[in-house]
Amino acid sequence: MTLQPRIPDSATSKRLLDNLRRSRLELAESNLELAEISASLESDLRQQRLNRVRGSLQNNTERV
Repeated sequence: MTLQPRIPDSATSKRLLDNLRRSRLELAESNLELAEISASLESDLRQQRLNRVRGSLQNNTERV
């Protein structure tokens, strides 16, 4: 007795394929949202570093 996978009917195949396509698009959307969040955080960190450097420069010029 061998259990061979059965081929689903065309309606089931279409539904499964539609679900896979939708899942792929949802994953792509999530990846793009994560990339946008990451870019935003990187920008915030650069701005903080720039502010620290400018603050240090200002403190150094006031001491001189």
